[in-house]
Amino acid sequence: MRILRLQRPDPTRLIEEKISVARELYELWGQDLKEDEELKPMLARYLQAVNRSNQAMEEAGTFDECYRCSVIDQKGCCKIGLENECTVLILLLNRMLGVEFPEEREVPGRCFFVGPRGCKILARPMLCRDYFCIRHHQRLTEAQMAHITQVLNDELVLLHQITSLMRRRLEAWTGDFLLELDLTGYGV
Repeated sequence: MRILRLQRPDPTRLIEEKISVARELYELWGQDLKEDEELKPMLARYLQAVNRSNQAMEEAGTFDECYRCSVIDQKGCCKIGLENECTVLILLLNRMLGVEFPEEREVPGRCFFVGPRGCKILARPMLCRDYFCIRHHQRLTEAQMAHITQVLNDELVLLHQITSLMRRRLEAWTGDFLLELDLTGYGV
């Protein structure tokens, strides 16, 4: 009698597959997307929004708190598998913005994109940008939290608009078969 065992999906294999698809799409369509008349100004606004978000978070001490929690206390939220919140479209956007992906997981037990000094990608899923643990949330004043949330909202709205437009362009150019571009989660 055979016993079936539940196989746990390998989060590293899944993100490597997504990265591979994003790289291929970038090679085929990246230049067309970067030069798209509607998308090009959105990319510039997105970079500005990310910079504003990063500045607000830096001023509030959120990056220091995350570093302290993750590196010094060996805790942190960016655990293995979290990288699969990245869709192929977000990965493609990162390539369009000049981001190179790591070839392997650099910090054992952590998100594929976490390096010794923090996240290595620029365009990040909503969960990565708009999540504040209880420890962190308790350190922020209500005014700081409101400001960060407002600034992050601008970034995340643009992220959604950009990836939606990228999806529409790719579907128009390649056909309506690209449903896996929005795949998230920890399973295959």
